[in-house]
Amino acid sequence: MEKMYPYAVAKIRVREGRLLTKVNLENLASEKSIDRIVSVLRERGYDFDLVTRYEDYGKVLNKTQEDLYKLVKEIIEEKDVVEIFLSKNDYYNIKLILKSQIENKDYQENLVDTGSIAKEDIAKIMENEEYDRLEANTQSAIREAKELYAKTKMPFVIDAILDKACFDKMRDLAKSIKNDFILQYMVKLIDITNIQAFFRVRKIYAKPEIFEISYIEGGKISLKTFMENFYEEEQNLKDKFLGFSDTIEQAIYNYANLDIFCDNYMMNYMKEAKLKALTIEPIVAYIYAKKTEFKNIRIIFAGKLNGISPEKIKERLRESYV
Repeated sequence: MEKMYPYAVAKIRVREGRLLTKVNLENLASEKSIDRIVSVLRERGYDFDLVTRYEDYGKVLNKTQEDLYKLVKEIIEEKDVVEIFLSKNDYYNIKLILKSQIENKDYQENLVDTGSIAKEDIAKIMENEEYDRLEANTQSAIREAKELYAKTKMPFVIDAILDKACFDKMRDLAKSIKNDFILQYMVKLIDITNIQAFFRVRKIYAKPEIFEISYIEGGKISLKTFMENFYEEEQNLKDKFLGFSDTIEQAIYNYANLDIFCDNYMMNYMKEAKLKALTIEPIVAYIYAKKTEFKNIRIIFAGKLNGISPEKIKERLRESYV
């Protein structure tokens, strides 16, 4: 029998009512006044008293995200649920620092706060090469990425190797929770990540061996399927990946929006959690919903601050949970 979380789910259901809907997001994209956008977000719990200028909206989102993870840790015992989402931020910081070191660029302002390891600690570890302070698979991934970059001089391999290590950790965390919804989330996320890499490598590098470096184990689509179809004509590709034909077709005809299609694919899966009453699924889906909301708010603010038209902003928005 699945474990029940009546108290936790009740608290999450209340918060679901404060999520921004698709209409809300489109209205914000159409707003001419950033003051009005901020006013609406304040009503949804975003604390803009933390900043003195709108350009620092990222600090508000980071604080809201920290509060989200703190809440989830308080209402459920399975800390690994939060770790699944935090891990990507740890690896993002590691990748950013490695590539910045190679290119001799400053990275401090671009580090994210919401990982399981404080960004200051990650920076110190990477700067001093104190890799033994990290988990074993992270240590080996960093060394492998550095060695492969030294041979190829392609920053792409740093992302590829560290993304593999990140997904290995996330997949292990998902297995430890022993919940089918979370396990299927990981399978789908791996598949959709591999599809994104497949199209990027086809268009940018046009070499299947480069895709093979980035391929992540654990999804339903095998490496063999990708490799056999690497040079396939685009009009035939949608028939080669069962269960993903719509995403493949969208990628073929609108590659620029591939990330949006993939994010929306994952959100549609998360919406299945609405049918669950007291199990952990609504909690996991709420975390994903809030992370998507943060992404949409970033898109809106970046668009407004850079003078992008409302229509263009709306085109970049992701599907909302509610």
